[in-house]
Amino acid sequence: MRRTIRKQTRNDFNSRIQRLDPQFAALKPSQRFESKPWEPAVASGFKRENPILMGLLGLSLAVLALFAVTNPDEYKSILLYSGWPAQFLTYAMNGTAIISIGFAILLLGNVFRIFNPNATGRWNAGGLVVGGVAGIIAFNLPGTYVDAAYAMLGFENGNEVLNYAQERTLQLANIDWASVVLVSSSAK
Repeated sequence: MRRTIRKQTRNDFNSRIQRLDPQFAALKPSQRFESKPWEPAVASGFKRENPILMGLLGLSLAVLALFAVTNPDEYKSILLYSGWPAQFLTYAMNGTAIISIGFAILLLGNVFRIFNPNATGRWNAGGLVVGGVAGIIAFNLPGTYVDAAYAMLGFENGNEVLNYAQERTLQLANIDWASVVLVSSSAK
């Protein structure tokens, strides 16, 4: 039996695309060139970026890191006062030092990325950088401005803010940190 070979036309090609990928075939020809099926689809009309929240996160991380680095003894006493177990104090201080160094590297890397004209997505972490810079500035403010800010928020000093935060945390998650112990599954 002989088969005849027929030259394929554009209509044959389009009907095959319709059979194999109807979603792609429904696109206009101009959109087909911009379609990149190997890249993940972007959510339409919904931006997940929240620069204000990232700015607040950068501000709080910068203030916490600078406070822990410049006042380690006071930071230890705050941890002990807040109920942190004394046997885990070394781990907390080492973790805070590692997090502070990591935050500084992250902040500097994103600052260089923002000022690099060839970088893609230069302002992706812009809120975090702006918040970190604001935290550095806020940490170096004179004490009178800081006291005025506490008074405006209804607190007398930073210890009252920490007490309020501790009360709210205990209300949200009732955890007795003094009863927490390290557990290992390895045989001794």
